[in-house]
Amino acid sequence: MSKIFLSHTSVDKPFVRKLAADLRNYGHTVWIDEAEINIGDSLIGKIREGLDVVDYVAAVLSKASIQSEWVKKELEIASNKEIKQKRVIVLPLVIEEVEMPGFLEGKLYGDFTSEDKYEPTLHLLLRSLGDSLSISKSDDEFEKIKKELAEAKEVIQRHKKELKQVVEYNLSTKSKELKERILEENDKHPEYAPINNVYAFDLSGVPITLGYLLWVLAKVKRYGTHQMELLLDIEDKWNEATRMIEAYSDMIASRKSN
Repeated sequence: MSKIFLSHTSVDKPFVRKLAADLRNYGHTVWIDEAEINIGDSLIGKIREGLDVVDYVAAVLSKASIQSEWVKKELEIASNKEIKQKRVIVLPLVIEEVEMPGFLEGKLYGDFTSEDKYEPTLHLLLRSLGDSLSISKSDDEFEKIKKELAEAKEVIQRHKKELKQVVEYNLSTKSKELKERILEENDKHPEYAPINNVYAFDLSGVPITLGYLLWVLAKVKRYGTHQMELLLDIEDKWNEATRMIEAYSDMIASRKSN
């Protein structure tokens, strides 16, 4: 399996994307600028890096590309590499009738100038690239994969349904005032919903949601005390408050790890 750089101009992107997908289906690694260059990267540096690590450079030749300074620069670098290593590196692929650039004259080229020539020329190109491994699947393999995906989707949907039922049950056991407060806070702070739906509780008729509990804790930290502490003692609900904070802490830790 080979690594191949597709030298092209942006006008020819549709053809290049199709060719790149086909080459990858046969196990080859394809380098194209839109897939490999990230925002902030040095364009020239990245292109040189790409040319350094590939086995072949396919020059996609069109009326636009033979006028492109970028394509000329890429092919100049590749041609120098070809001379230095004394082996064929540059593979001309013609997609429009153009006059072959001087440094490519005499080379056998791939003729992609019409749709009916695409498949036979692709196979000639694959032969030039050397050993490849088609990763296309048989109909039976595709059916097996589709079945496994469908089963996985069914499991996910079942768990979602079960989770929804648990949440609905938890909400049904809460007072009307608490449910209203939960919905109101979840609307303002959707990130609190997983905690509120399960752990919110009543304390002497006062709805205790995550947002409210965090506000109380901030007050305690600033002023040293709050009447909720006494109510938690009287109604023995410190466990409820603790579970809510621990669940919130676990949720934050899980998101950071992801």
